[in-house]
Amino acid sequence: MPTRPSNPLVPSWSQDQLDCPCPPETEAAYFDHLLNAWVLSKHEDVLAAFRASSLDPIGPHQRKTVEASDDSARARMRAETIECLSPMQLRAWREQITLEVHQLADSLPIGKPVDLMDEYARPLCLSLAAMATGISRESGARLYERARRVSAAAAEPYDPALRVDGKAAGAELGGCFHSGPETLRGSGFVALSQTLPCLLGNAWYSLMQYPQQWSALHQEPALTEQAIDELLRYCGLARTIMRMATADIHLNGSFIRRGERIILRIIAANRDPDRFPAPHRVDVTRSDGGHFTLGAGPHSCVAAGLIRMVASVITRPLLQRFGPPTEALPVEWQGGSGFRFPRSLWVRLHVSDRHNYEGA
Repeated sequence: MPTRPSNPLVPSWSQDQLDCPCPPETEAAYFDHLLNAWVLSKHEDVLAAFRASSLDPIGPHQRKTVEASDDSARARMRAETIECLSPMQLRAWREQITLEVHQLADSLPIGKPVDLMDEYARPLCLSLAAMATGISRESGARLYERARRVSAAAAEPYDPALRVDGKAAGAELGGCFHSGPETLRGSGFVALSQTLPCLLGNAWYSLMQYPQQWSALHQEPALTEQAIDELLRYCGLARTIMRMATADIHLNGSFIRRGERIILRIIAANRDPDRFPAPHRVDVTRSDGGHFTLGAGPHSCVAAGLIRMVASVITRPLLQRFGPPTEALPVEWQGGSGFRFPRSLWVRLHVSDRHNYEGA
C-alpha cells in the first residue's frame, strides 16, 4: 500500500520533514490518481528520472502537455552561469567572505542563548548574495524583505496568498539587477540570501542531534567539507521536485506517457537503505556521495560548487571554536510542502579544551 501524502491533494509526506519522528520510507514507483502524477522515491528510480532526457523540470502548478524543450537556450544559460562561477571566482568570493565569517564567529556569546540563524547564518548569506549579484550590502539589505516573500512562496507553493505575494515580489526584484547571467540576478539573490540560510539551519540542527559527530569534527575540522556533503544528503532542503514527460518513456519498469507528471521524493531517495547504509543517521565519515540535494545528471545544480564552498566556510568556524551546542529554546519550524527549515535556532555555545583557530 503506497504511503499517502499528509494532504491527498498536495505532494507532501510528513515523514519527509526533518523534525518528524518517523523517517521517510522508499517504495516502488506508483501512479497517484489524486495527485494525477507518478511518485518516485527509490534512489535508483529518482536517478533514472534525473538522467532521462525526455523528463523536463516543471513547477508544481504546471499540468499541460509540453513540447520539446529548447535545449540550446537551456544549455546557453547553463554555460553562462558556469563561466561566472569559475574556480577562480569562487576562490575570490571565499577570500572576501572568510574575514567576515571569522569576525562574526568570534563575536558569538559563550554560554548565553544565541540564535544561529539571525545572528550568524542570515547576515553572512546576505553579504554573499550581495557580493555574487554585484550589488552593495546596503542594497541587499533593502531587497531582503522582497526576497523573503519569494522564498516563502517557494517553501509553500500550494498557499494561494503566498503564491500571489511571491510573484509580485519576484517581479519587483527582477528590475533591481542589471548585470550577469539571469540565474545570478533576482533568483540568485533569493537563493543565496534566503535558501542557503535555510539549508545551513537544517544542517546545524541535524548535527546537534548527533553531538558525537559534532565532537568528531571539532577534533578534526579538516573533515568539514566531507561532512557538509553528508549533511546535504541527510537534511537537504527541497522535499520534492517535479518532472513532466515530453515523450512516452519506460523508466525502470514503469511506462510513463507523454504529458504525465512525475513527483520525485528527494528526501526519501536520499535516505534509501538500498543505496546508503544506516541512512537515517548522520555519519560525517561517509564519503560515497550520490545524494540528490543538488540534483544529478543534466539538471544538476550549476551552483553546487558555490553552495558546498560557502556551507563549509561558514560552518567550519563553529566546529573549530565550539564543542556540541545545547538547545536553548525549542526550534521554531517554518515553511511547508516545498521545504521546511528552522526559523530560529537558539543554542548555547560552549568552548571545549580544544579551541582550534585554523583558517577556514
